[in-house]
Amino acid sequence: MKQLASYPQAKFDVMRSLGYIGEVDGIVREALSNKRSPLWGALQETLFHLNIKLMSEGFALGTPRSELEWKIRSLIENVEKEMAPKAHIPAHIVDAEEFIEWLKARIHEHRVTDHELFVYFDKNDLSDEEIRYFLSNYRVNMQRFHLHVAAYSLFVPFKMREELYENLHDEFGQGDFEQAHPNLFEPLMEHFGGAREDDWNPETYHLLNTKMNLCWFADGLQYGLGGMGALELTIPAQQKRILANLRKRGLSEKLVKFFVVHCELDESHGDGWFAAGLPYIRSRSDFEKTYTAAMRMLDARAGVYDGILSGILRRRLESQGRKIAADQLEPQAQTA
Repeated sequence: MKQLASYPQAKFDVMRSLGYIGEVDGIVREALSNKRSPLWGALQETLFHLNIKLMSEGFALGTPRSELEWKIRSLIENVEKEMAPKAHIPAHIVDAEEFIEWLKARIHEHRVTDHELFVYFDKNDLSDEEIRYFLSNYRVNMQRFHLHVAAYSLFVPFKMREELYENLHDEFGQGDFEQAHPNLFEPLMEHFGGAREDDWNPETYHLLNTKMNLCWFADGLQYGLGGMGALELTIPAQQKRILANLRKRGLSEKLVKFFVVHCELDESHGDGWFAAGLPYIRSRSDFEKTYTAAMRMLDARAGVYDGILSGILRRRLESQGRKIAADQLEPQAQTA
């Protein structure tokens, strides 16, 4: 299939093909073979909007929409799994506790924990507009995190739900709805100028789509356990660097409370997820599912930061180009 040249055309091609399930396989394979292509971005945006509609309107059981969407989701997930790197877990690891300790070490080694984007936070090398752009992309997944926890909790063993509902209790401000995490985020977002849909990158869509596949539609609890546990374990190291930058800017503790809370809570959440899931990972197959999901989730989260950093650098180049053009035009205007 010929690579599509422009994003609008790629988006149109994906949307058009939703009605012809036989065509989607080729599109998905082409898109996933090049995650920097307009076609991959169009696929992620299309799936994102299907997911948002599901969250707001339900699964639409018994309707043509439900049947078609299930086929599309299943096809995309099959190709994702087929093309994902294989798990390489040392053969000597046969005990679940030993596996979890090994997995946590791999999680903390992942590039998401020391992404290049955070160097810009460390050096205070981000404008207010660039912080706004970062927060706008961050907000897309932050707003809906609790929904993934809730959806995943529906098909885990009763005892395991205790940990997940404690997590949800924290997400909702421990009984004070004004302190619910999405509510804590909004004043900070507004301080920098608010979120705009045209900020959102394909990588941001991809993270939400990955969470949906691992938590809402996965074949077994190991996928959500690996993905969400890994996500929670790695967040505090990232949040601390963001928080340090916001404090350097002189923001009040009230404005930065969202990041303060996550620095304090999320590592314990990650440990709690793995402790709660430990009795239910018994075989090498369980280990592989948990590990693969963890890496897949962290890759998607690192992808969000890739997209944001690329967007920041692209905008800087565009701004520099406009400035150079303006500087070149000024002498011409003076001599005219």
